[in-house]
Amino acid sequence: MRLARVPLVAAWCVCALGAMSAPAFAQTSAAPSTLQADAKPVAKKDTRIPIGVIDARGVLARLGQDATTAADVFTTAANLPASGLGLAGGAQVYVWRGASMAFGVGGEAMFARARHVRIDSENKPTDDMIDRRLRSASVNLSLNFGHRDGWSYVTAGIGPTSFETYLDGALPDGLRPASLNYGAGARWFNWKHLAFTADLRFYQTKPALATHNTAARVRKNVVVFSGGIAIK
Repeated sequence: MRLARVPLVAAWCVCALGAMSAPAFAQTSAAPSTLQADAKPVAKKDTRIPIGVIDARGVLARLGQDATTAADVFTTAANLPASGLGLAGGAQVYVWRGASMAFGVGGEAMFARARHVRIDSENKPTDDMIDRRLRSASVNLSLNFGHRDGWSYVTAGIGPTSFETYLDGALPDGLRPASLNYGAGARWFNWKHLAFTADLRFYQTKPALATHNTAARVRKNVVVFSGGIAIK
């Protein structure tokens, strides 16, 4: 009889061990699903064009040459300085931003100047200098295409513009009528907040009569190329 009880005791032990291990197994199998529930979703990176940008650029302006202006400073058209150097700067705020497009509103100021020794009617240099100056301040709208690490744009604006030619020593007193400008450009952000930017702009200057100090001018579409840095 004692020998007959041995299998029963062994069976009872096996059942007891199985009941004790069941909760541990349940906890182990539940652990992965608990970890999955606690994991937070990864935030999607915002690749839209940033909310704003500031530019500072060097300027090369093609001022052109014309006989009307040259006559008022007693020289020939070929003697007028045709290209000027200067600076431009501005800012844009992007009031609407889509996945790969943005609409911007901002302002810009531009200045360029050129000087050259005046040649007289006998083709001899004089002691006078011919001074030419282009200045503009405008409100601009832009349509931009790309993402926050680089984008291109088209832009148009309007504001007071002066384009004056005069002899050195005179105080320019030309008019500053509201004039249109338009063009295109791009910005490349090779660094987190700093970019290289290039811009091509056309300024539609208006004709003007001569004043006491400033030469007359004809209607001219002045081409201005600029390049520099942008900060976002």
